[in-house]
Amino acid sequence: MSSIISELESGLNAQLKALADDIRATEEKLMRSKEGYLKVQGALEILTVVNERQSVADTEAVQAALSVPGAD
Repeated sequence: MSSIISELESGLNAQLKALADDIRATEEKLMRSKEGYLKVQGALEILTVVNERQSVADTEAVQAALSVPGAD
């Protein structure tokens, strides 16, 4: 009977270790995914700012082109 219990305990300990290793690997993968997500999100935010600045510059250029010199 004690050998059955010992074998069961060994099997359960092996399962526990395998599951703990799997959890660690999954957490590492999740962290890499989060880092990638944040980098892409940051790039999109920068792109939005650049796009807004370009829009303002384009508007100012059109206004300058349409203004008549000396009409003030």
